[in-house]
Amino acid sequence: MARTPAAARLVRLLALPAWVAQNDGATIAEAAAHFEVDEDTIRRDVGTLWLSGLPGGLHDDLVDFSATAWEVGRLSLSQAHGLDRPVRLSHEEAVSLLLSLRVLRGVLGADAGAATALGGAERALASLLGPAAPPPDDNAPDTPEAPNEPDSPGEPGPAGPDSEADPTTILAQVRRALDEGRRLHLSYVSATDVPSERDVDPIALHSDGSTLTLTAWCLTARAERSFRFDRILAASALDTPGATHRRRRSPQGRDAGHDRGAIEAPTAELILEPSGRWLIEQLPRTRAEILDDGAIRAVVEGRDWDWLRGLVLSAGRHLRSVAPAHLARSASEAALAALDAYADGGNPSA
Repeated sequence: MARTPAAARLVRLLALPAWVAQNDGATIAEAAAHFEVDEDTIRRDVGTLWLSGLPGGLHDDLVDFSATAWEVGRLSLSQAHGLDRPVRLSHEEAVSLLLSLRVLRGVLGADAGAATALGGAERALASLLGPAAPPPDDNAPDTPEAPNEPDSPGEPGPAGPDSEADPTTILAQVRRALDEGRRLHLSYVSATDVPSERDVDPIALHSDGSTLTLTAWCLTARAERSFRFDRILAASALDTPGATHRRRRSPQGRDAGHDRGAIEAPTAELILEPSGRWLIEQLPRTRAEILDDGAIRAVVEGRDWDWLRGLVLSAGRHLRSVAPAHLARSASEAALAALDAYADGGNPSA
């Protein structure tokens, strides 16, 4: 029988001591209700925490709960070793969360209740970041841009060092182009690490829960394309108005790119060693379960088969098996070709 993914339990194990510290004397039933698990799960978690702690493994090194409280079905920490403090966000995580709050505030601005709550959370997070917080982009549409050359209307000026790779500036420029119906110039790096400069007519901004993506008509490709925000190096709203383009239709008559369910993305099933957990934790579109022997079965959705082949190759020794068979063959052939190239050319780093 499949068990709960270890990542979910780890999150709960890290959160439980902090919750108990804030709710000293809470019952096991209350803890179970808070974490949406049964009481036996909380008991197992406490048992695990009782054996966790600092290097050394002596009594004073371990996390400790009050045995007296435990006997009457309550939870109380007597030695937390720092786990009673919530896990802190890294600087990158805090900045990403702040930008996400700003996007939500822009989308839900008409909802006074949501706007108030989001604004309060944004101010609190910005105050914690201090000078490191990206500047607010509320007035970004009124911010002057670098002037365009008079003989090349619609072409962007050179990107300054402050705008390049600045997520706040990029977001402000994309929202400006969407709100005002302007064409947008992007400096973009593809999934294969190929940089490009392109003009696009933006259509929509959406999120899959982990990544912001701009859907736009690319004038270079003459087709609708999706641009991940974390791959946009710079963005500039142009003076040129955006145009409406006839979108290609799939054989079923659906708009390509707008009914994503109409185009089935390739998927692969990977069986990973327990040591391969890091791989699936980095992938947003993954369904995973822990098997009885600790191995991980992961169903991964890829952008194409080449991308999935690269994922299989990156798994290396952590991988037990791959399905479908043609993906396993393709990855094996690519690995053998790489080994042959090393054998023929010697060590490239020598």
